[in-house]
Amino acid sequence: MEKQLIMMGLVRFLHELFTVLWVGGLAFMSLTLVPSLSKVLGDGEKNKEMMKMVTRRHRIWIYLSMVGLIVTGLLLGRSSPSFTGFLHFDNLYSALTAVKHLLIVVMVVIALFRSIKFGKKDQAGKPGKHRVNVILIRVNFALGVVVILLSAFAAATR
Repeated sequence: MEKQLIMMGLVRFLHELFTVLWVGGLAFMSLTLVPSLSKVLGDGEKNKEMMKMVTRRHRIWIYLSMVGLIVTGLLLGRSSPSFTGFLHFDNLYSALTAVKHLLIVVMVVIALFRSIKFGKKDQAGKPGKHRVNVILIRVNFALGVVVILLSAFAAATR
């Protein structure tokens, strides 16, 4: 196999892996963890404590994924003849990618906001904070699904 093919295959693999870690984690939390905790623990302090612990552990994977996606995304963009630049709308591929990048910026802002606002130890028991945290997780999951959809359409245009 050609060296460049192997390198780009590994870059693509890592890009997909980082996407799975981030969006897959949001899917697990939105579709499985939050409803299960609510059913078993109700809306009490144990539920909030468990969500806080899971969120703290998941945050590491989110940050790793953000950095990994930036690095691999830059490498993938440089290798694509259809990509005309960050936030350029010159062709369909670049337009889809630009919208995808804008949504990712929103996802990053939400993730950082959640970390800053809900990552403090004294915030665990405050009323309403848990509900807002869960809503933001679900919003980020929905945005992640749209990002994956845009990626699929962008790949189909090449």
